[in-house]
Amino acid sequence: MKADGIWGNIFRLGTRKESLAENLQNIPLFHELTPKELKILERLVHIRTYDAGEPVFVETEPGAGMYVIRSGQVDIVLQYRSENRLLLAELEPGDFFGEMALLGDTSRSATAVARERSELIGFFHPDLMEIINLHPGMGAKISLGLAKTLAERLRYTNAQLRDIWQIRGPNEESVR
Repeated sequence: MKADGIWGNIFRLGTRKESLAENLQNIPLFHELTPKELKILERLVHIRTYDAGEPVFVETEPGAGMYVIRSGQVDIVLQYRSENRLLLAELEPGDFFGEMALLGDTSRSATAVARERSELIGFFHPDLMEIINLHPGMGAKISLGLAKTLAERLRYTNAQLRDIWQIRGPNEESVR
């Protein structure tokens, strides 16, 4: 059963095998890039492979960037100061996560763990800064895509919290 939590992918597209450029263009941050700009981006991204159970990043640690799942599955969990894990989302190929770290100097709000052997595309804060410095127009497109993505996630999260609040009611203890 799929977790449909606040980290569920509201951006997921098809699951056919795609080229690296297609993988990237399907991500909202990169929707507006031209084919030439996608080629530039292809040269900057990093392909990483994680084994089953291996953390991609850990909650509360400094964030470096975002990831796109090219193959495999990744779980997003909360575990800080707890023995129990709370599964927030089960992500699949085409999903992306960690984009808040592109803003720089932010700690991770959750832990990402490979559920199975997974190939991920990494795009990191220094990569974005390089694009902004060398290709300002392209950097502006990615930055606007990032802002739109974060706004959409915030709206989605707010709607889910509103639903929880309506179920629990105003007199019960608030969600922390």
